[in-house]
Amino acid sequence: MYAQGHRAQQRARDAERQAPAHGPRPGSLPPGPGGLLHLQRTAGNAAAVRARSLMVQRTAVTDPRTKQSVESGGLSPDERVALAAQLLRAKKTKELDRLRAAHPDEQDRLSERALRAIMPRYRDVHPESEGESESEDPSVFYRTLRPEELPLRNGLRPPVGHDPEKSAADHIRAGSRAKVKSSWVSFTRSLKTAAAWAAENESRIAKVKLPDGVRVEEGRVYDTTDPEQLAAVFNGGGGSAENFAKASQEVVVKGGLDAQAVLEVFKAKYLTPEQYEQYKTGAATDAGLYAVVRTRAKVTENKQKLVPKPIGIYQHQEPPVGVPKRKDRERTPENDDRSNRPRMTT
Repeated sequence: MYAQGHRAQQRARDAERQAPAHGPRPGSLPPGPGGLLHLQRTAGNAAAVRARSLMVQRTAVTDPRTKQSVESGGLSPDERVALAAQLLRAKKTKELDRLRAAHPDEQDRLSERALRAIMPRYRDVHPESEGESESEDPSVFYRTLRPEELPLRNGLRPPVGHDPEKSAADHIRAGSRAKVKSSWVSFTRSLKTAAAWAAENESRIAKVKLPDGVRVEEGRVYDTTDPEQLAAVFNGGGGSAENFAKASQEVVVKGGLDAQAVLEVFKAKYLTPEQYEQYKTGAATDAGLYAVVRTRAKVTENKQKLVPKPIGIYQHQEPPVGVPKRKDRERTPENDDRSNRPRMTT
C-alpha cells in the first residue's frame, strides 16, 4: 500500500513539472493575471519570430554601381534580378550569395535571370558549338568591314549621306538593310560573332579599343550586353531587334571612331574540320594565324539547326596608300609649271 501511494504521488509531481510541447490546450490557461501574462509572453515570442524573419528578407547588399547599401526586401522582384546581374557582372559573389540567401524562394530565378542578362543566349547550345567569346576588356570591340572601309587610314565612320537624327534603336532595327544610314556605327564584343559574319565572303575584321573618356560622353556609346544601356536604347519596346542586339553582343558608337582607335585588322575564312582540329591541338601552325573559332549553331526558317562551322582568323596587312592622281597632287611650283606648259597641237 505504501509503495503504491508513493508511486502515485511521484507521477503527479512529474506531470506538474512537464511543460506542454505546443502550448496549453484550450481552456487550460490559469485564471486571473497569470493567464494574461502567459498570453503576453506568447505574443511577444511570435512578434520576435516575425521580426527575425523580416530581418532576413531585408538583408542589406552593397550595390556595385552606387557603392551604397540596399535593403533587398524593399526592392521588387525585377529590381532584385537587376541587382543580382550587377553583382554577377562585378564578380561580387559573396554579396550575390547573401542576396540569394535572403530570398530562398527566388534563388534559382535570381541566378538564371542574372546570368541571362549578362551573357544572353536565346537558343539551345549545339554539342559542337563553342561558348561565348565576349571580350574580357569592356573597351575592346570588333567590326566586320565593308569592302570600301579602310580603318587604319580613315577610321570607322558613318557613310556619306547618313541621317544624324536617327536614334540608336532605329539604327539597330534597320541593320544593314537601311536605305538611309544613321550616324551610328555598329561593333560587337564577340570576336566569334564578327568572324561568323566575315567568313561568309572572307571579309576583314577590325579590332578597336574605345579611347579613354568616350564613355563619359552621354549618349555616345551603348553596349547592349549591359541591361541598363540596353533599356536606355529601346525603353522596353525593342522586341526582336532587342533580342538580336543582345545575342550579337552589339555595341553602337555615334559618329564612329578615329583611325587611332584601330588596334589590328584580320581576315576570316572557313576551315575544314581537319584543319580546325590540327590548329586547335597544335599539330599544325601558321605564322599568320591569329585564332581559330567555331561558330554557334544557327536555326533556319525550317527549324533546322545547322552544324557549327570552323573559322580561321588571320592577320591582315592593309594595302599601302597609293600614289595620288595628278588632279589630287598638292600644288607645288613644279606642278604649277607643268600645268602652264603649252600643249602640242596638230
